[in-house]
Amino acid sequence: MKSHAAYLGTALLLTGLTICAIAHATNTYADGWIGHVNGRQLDICYRVTPLPAVGARLQVMRLAYVIPGKGVPIEHFAASGQATVTSITDAHCVRAELVQGTAQWADHTRPMP
Repeated sequence: MKSHAAYLGTALLLTGLTICAIAHATNTYADGWIGHVNGRQLDICYRVTPLPAVGARLQVMRLAYVIPGKGVPIEHFAASGQATVTSITDAHCVRAELVQGTAQWADHTRPMP
């Protein structure tokens, strides 16, 4: 009986981790990637248009890995800052100003809810 409870607990834990990983997974249609950081100024490019409008708030997401027990590492994106779009630089890129937190090259950005 105890082994059934242990198996059920393990299954529920893995399901919870999977749901969290899916919730923070990348979305190539909505996510942007920081291509250049100059102080608080960020150049963010998108694979698919439309671009966020000037004044739109973006959440900066940094890649981290979660290792459940001795399992396989799972990619996870954790919020590391917020930015505001200041201008559109070309057909696929915008310039934004970091207003909170930190940003690094290759961090992801997504529109704030």
